[in-house]
This record gives sequence, structure tokens and C-alpha cells, in this order.
Amino acid sequence: MLVEAEARSTSKGHRSMQKKKTLLEKVAAAKQEIADAESNLEQALGAIQVAPRADKMAVSEVVQEAFTKLRAARTNLTELEGIVLADDD
Repeated sequence: MLVEAEARSTSKGHRSMQKKKTLLEKVAAAKQEIADAESNLEQALGAIQVAPRADKMAVSEVVQEAFTKLRAARTNLTELEGIVLADDD
């Protein structure tokens, strides 16, 4: 019985570690996607600077809102990553 209990415990621990690894990989991928999106938005913002004033105002607000959402997503991912890593303790 003790051997079976240890085997189940080891199996659960392995599955838990695998899930954690998968979650951290997804967090890393999402962080990279956010970084790529921020880079693309920076390029778009540069292009907006040479646009006529009326076009600049409308597009600039959309780009700024996108940056705000990306920053919030990055913060949430970082917090999630911290929670997952804290489970090691």
C-alpha cells in the first residue's frame, strides 16, 4: 500500500510540474507576443507623426489605448508568472 501511495504521489507531482512548465511556457510566449505588438505599435506611432493633423489625432488615441492594454496585459502576465513560481515554495 505504501508503495502505491508513493507512486501516486510521485505521479501527481510529475503532472503538477508538467502543468506548471506548460503554463510558464505559455506565459513566456504571451510576453513575447506582447513585446512584438509593442514594437509594431511603436512603428505605427512613428508613421502617424508624419500624417496630417486630423488623421493623427484619431489614430493616435487608438494607438495609445492599444499601448495601455498591452502594458496591462504584460503586468497581469508578470503577476501570474510570479504566482506560478511562488508555488515552488
